[in-house]
Amino acid sequence: MEAWKRTRTRVALIAVLLCLVLTAVAILGTQRGGSGVSGYVQGGIAMAIAGAVIFAFATRARQSRARMLSGIAVVLLLTPVVGILMNGTPPVGTLINDITTDTIDPPAFNALIRLRPEGSNPVEYGGEVVAARQAELYADIQPVQSTLGVADAFQRALETAESMGWDIVASDDRAGIVEAIDTTRIFRFKDDIVIRVRGTAQGSRIDIRSRSRLGRSDLGKNAARIREYIQRFSS
Repeated sequence: MEAWKRTRTRVALIAVLLCLVLTAVAILGTQRGGSGVSGYVQGGIAMAIAGAVIFAFATRARQSRARMLSGIAVVLLLTPVVGILMNGTPPVGTLINDITTDTIDPPAFNALIRLRPEGSNPVEYGGEVVAARQAELYADIQPVQSTLGVADAFQRALETAESMGWDIVASDDRAGIVEAIDTTRIFRFKDDIVIRVRGTAQGSRIDIRSRSRLGRSDLGKNAARIREYIQRFSS
């Protein structure tokens, strides 16, 4: 019996170590240009199930150390997985990674093109198919209509982009264009952003486009980024 208890404890410890290794591999893989998020989700769920089974056996056998270690493993694995899945994962068949407030005439990337590594997603907009997907998933993403004049609106657009912590690559007040890069905190994905300011009869219109360099789905990140930008600009 003692040998079996020690075995369960060791298995639980291995589960904790494996979950840490899996997390490290996923993070390093995405930092080097991989797309480890989907693999992390699938592997994390599978390992969490295994950890839950160990936890159940440990609880039944009243083996506190094995129960504690397996419980830690399950929490460590499922916390980031749940966070990823709750971050706006699109339904299967509606993958999208390019979001803009103007799907008819989306702001175009220019200065950012030379900074994008080989193998990045194309900068050209996907047209009606992508626009239809966005309308279905993110109907709330709309242009900012401001009473500010073009010059003032451009300055506010630039300052708002800076307040987001983005790396400003280009700023052209004559063209009304700001281009920037946002790097995600954990997986270090680099997403490209372009902001366009144009005059209107009432003042100005601000459009923004956010495009993932890698992957078929952005897990809702681009839409969330645009929403936060619009909120900051408008506040």
